[in-house]
Amino acid sequence: MNRVAYLVEKGKLEVRTSGIPTVGPKDILVKVRACGICTGDIYAFQGYPVWFSLPAALGHEASGEVVAVGPDVRRFKPGDRVAALAGPGFSDYIVVEESFAEHIPSNTPFEHAIGEPLACAVNGVRLAAPRFGDTVAVVGTGFMGLLLVQALSRMGLEHLVAVDVRDERLALAAEFGADVQVNPEREDLNRVIDSLGGGCDIVIEATGSPKGVATATAIVKKKGRLCIFSFHPAPVPVDMRVWDLKGLEVLMTNPNRAEDMRANLRLAMTMLGRGVFKMEKLVTHKWPLDDIQRAFQYASSKSLDYIKGVIVP
Repeated sequence: MNRVAYLVEKGKLEVRTSGIPTVGPKDILVKVRACGICTGDIYAFQGYPVWFSLPAALGHEASGEVVAVGPDVRRFKPGDRVAALAGPGFSDYIVVEESFAEHIPSNTPFEHAIGEPLACAVNGVRLAAPRFGDTVAVVGTGFMGLLLVQALSRMGLEHLVAVDVRDERLALAAEFGADVQVNPEREDLNRVIDSLGGGCDIVIEATGSPKGVATATAIVKKKGRLCIFSFHPAPVPVDMRVWDLKGLEVLMTNPNRAEDMRANLRLAMTMLGRGVFKMEKLVTHKWPLDDIQRAFQYASSKSLDYIKGVIVP
């Protein structure tokens, strides 16, 4: 039996049962051990328009154990622990084409090896393309923003700036390598940025909010690079005059612009194994699959103790 969670309508998830899927020649069958709750899934749960229609089987941040392989599979065998770019991850089993899976570093818990968001962070930094000695800001230090901070901390930057309205998130950003932390509700953001040379070479927006885009636009320097990393569930008004006057380079740094997310997943697992991503500080909540309705309700509540939730079937 294979349990699969479906979002059937706004605010309502159902766990349905079906047969265990079969593998093709180049596929692996994975027993899901963990799958992260993506903000995009939460947006859909809240009724915002997203990239899929309902009813939909959810979950694309899966990790687990290989239980069967197709006859042409060469890289995996039953018992291997893998992260996968596949779904639906809120289930007991998923079928993954071999090239969309990677081995999990040894001694890494499944709930810390949810590969897709790690691959997205790698993709975001690679597309932002900071140079040695740049000043880079991350606006928004939620789960994805904190992954970006950790990856950027290894890039030889002159300054790594974290911007958020929650001090506890800024404290984590500092722990992860941001040498400048700014809460714009308590500090003059422009004054801080001016003290760093008048603007950031690169600013990565990771808030998913119009206010975050405006803040990112304000602190990037003339001829700098503005990177829109997060998914925005609603239209964002933009003052194009500011982009024009600053002569900005504006990039979308999400997976839709990735050259190859499989390569990003490979690099993400390498970085995870080397200790770049400290997931133990970020994965704050776990729920069994049968409690997925409660999990989404809590994840949607923006509780102060929540950073990242994971379903463990």
